[in-house]
Amino acid sequence: MQMGALAKPEFPDPIGGATSLESSLAFKCLLFLIFIIYIAPQAIFPALQPLHLGKVSAFAAMVGYGLYVLQGHRLTVMYPEVKLVLWLVAFAVLSIPISKWPGGSFEAFTDLYSKSVIVFFLIANLLTSKARFGQVFWAIAIFTGFNAGVGIKDYLNGTFVSDRIPGAYSGITTNSNDLALSINLAIPFVGYLFVTSKARLLKLLTGGILVMSLACIVVTFSRGGFVTLLGLLLWFACTRKQAGLGSLILSLLLLMAGLAAIVIFGPEGYSERIASIVDSTKDSTGSATLRRDGMEGALRGLLDHPLGVGLNMNGLDFHESNLGWNGVHNVYLQIGSELGIVPGILFIVLLWKLLATMRKSRLSAPPNLARLAWAVEGSLVAFAVGAMFHPVAYHFFFYINAGLAVAFKSMASGSLESVHAFSIGGGRRTCAG
Repeated sequence: MQMGALAKPEFPDPIGGATSLESSLAFKCLLFLIFIIYIAPQAIFPALQPLHLGKVSAFAAMVGYGLYVLQGHRLTVMYPEVKLVLWLVAFAVLSIPISKWPGGSFEAFTDLYSKSVIVFFLIANLLTSKARFGQVFWAIAIFTGFNAGVGIKDYLNGTFVSDRIPGAYSGITTNSNDLALSINLAIPFVGYLFVTSKARLLKLLTGGILVMSLACIVVTFSRGGFVTLLGLLLWFACTRKQAGLGSLILSLLLLMAGLAAIVIFGPEGYSERIASIVDSTKDSTGSATLRRDGMEGALRGLLDHPLGVGLNMNGLDFHESNLGWNGVHNVYLQIGSELGIVPGILFIVLLWKLLATMRKSRLSAPPNLARLAWAVEGSLVAFAVGAMFHPVAYHFFFYINAGLAVAFKSMASGSLESVHAFSIGGGRRTCAG
């Protein structure tokens, strides 16, 4: 038998081990579920509605993952962030019997919140490799490009609802504000693909999606979308401080110039719409005043009902209090007023821990992982800002991002442990013959 040369060290592709057939099946079903969440083909082609594609894909993904677990793998990663999610779910369940309308809270839990939590656990446990992260990012990028195209088309065709574009087809883009939020959350993923793609065609594709995304955010006329984009771009500029003070200052100057150009040269009426953020006299619809009143009402309700009024019952509480609004447009106040003060604090702690973990990874991880952490952190930053203007506490927005952050933490930890074990063991010799 002829002795071969020393084998090249096989550092793991920050992966988490080989994938089984069951894990691969569950991941493919997860990708299809993400497609349903972002595109909702049953809304485009009504003939598909009887197929219940969302429920079928979610069930298939859970079955695949169940088989994966039966092979001896862990049921779920169990980091502090996962435990906080479980606590939020427990408080949501406990809020149902004491809700102002138990039946409505139960329906909100089964029809929406439970699905968001399922997606969180699937993402947190199935994204075990950099390759899988890339596939999810590409899926979100392409679906976001489609939704941005729908929004731009509606604007150019003059398809409006109350003088604004109606959004896209899916539940997370059902109105112009949600469309702007979903696009803002996807921009860091598209940016990651733009930076890491080596083929010119892929750079052109991702660059085009970025341009379409920015254009669509503008034509939604969403003030929350504008502020979220501003927060996202400020975060991006601040991440440039590692390149030096000069680079940070230049990034900030370019940011201010770009935003000024968007406001000045945007569609007719856009500058007045953005100005109404700080000047209520420019708000022709009065929605800014209503939202401010809604936040004040939610704060009063939080004090009157420290245990909450029940899952998704903020709007009913407003109606009974004659506030004349359909609920508070703020995730933090929505959770606090519906589930209670303690869950509201837990949610803020959860979001903070996710952001802190991604920031630490961005600053300390190897470059290939640091870029991934940068993208997930950016999307979480966008949500943290956008959450102040949207009533989306139980939707997929946050739980997709939270799942990505937990999956990254698990993948990075496994990768570092494997590399550490290799370095202690001193390598391996192989024989050829």
